[in-house]
Amino acid sequence: MEHMGITLRKRKYSFNLIREEFALINTKPSLPKFQSLIAKNAYTDDGSEYNMDWCEKYRKLCLQNYDLNMIYFSQLKYDDFDSVIKKFTKQHRFFEIKNLSECDGVSGYYIMILDKYKQAYIGKSKDIKRRILSHWSSTLPFDRTLFPMYAVETSTFSIDFFRALDTARVFILKRHQCDNFEEKLIAEFPNKLYLTNRIGGDIEKLRGPEQLLKVFETINQRNLLESKADLGYL
Repeated sequence: MEHMGITLRKRKYSFNLIREEFALINTKPSLPKFQSLIAKNAYTDDGSEYNMDWCEKYRKLCLQNYDLNMIYFSQLKYDDFDSVIKKFTKQHRFFEIKNLSECDGVSGYYIMILDKYKQAYIGKSKDIKRRILSHWSSTLPFDRTLFPMYAVETSTFSIDFFRALDTARVFILKRHQCDNFEEKLIAEFPNKLYLTNRIGGDIEKLRGPEQLLKVFETINQRNLLESKADLGYL
């Protein structure tokens, strides 16, 4: 199968986002040990792994968030979404590419368009093609599914939840990376309902408490509470 000039080879997981493959349990922590999780008996006796019982309970919460986000996506209007994308890409001089070979080794900024879900993702890379391929092949650690942890009703989907065939369009802007430009693009995106970036841009340049503060200042959270009753979770 070929998509955007890339041959998609048979792999362990599907080429589209599906519920059955969402938040698959991995007992290895990718986060520091939290006192709040110790209180929930989340860890094994030596603290090196999560308890399977905790993992199974936590995955149920992740799947609730999945269902809520699916309802959220279904309620968005495609014409409005497409209008936002057209205006934003024109304003910032992004152009659409049909084949990822057009951005092989290219430094700059990119927008991945997930038409089915009416979502867009803004990123930057010194090699845009390689970065997009990494999104397609990445699997977010189990304990990072919800952001923040336990935020069932507000957690935004990570771009790394989506798979190759979920990306319907790609726009790029060829230019040298400069301080705060990714942050500027994300901040100026006109309707955050359609943006699946979990945090603001250029966070990686910060360190320690300054980085943590910036993360929580720019976190993109959904208001999914209204959809919850429709699924019978209330």
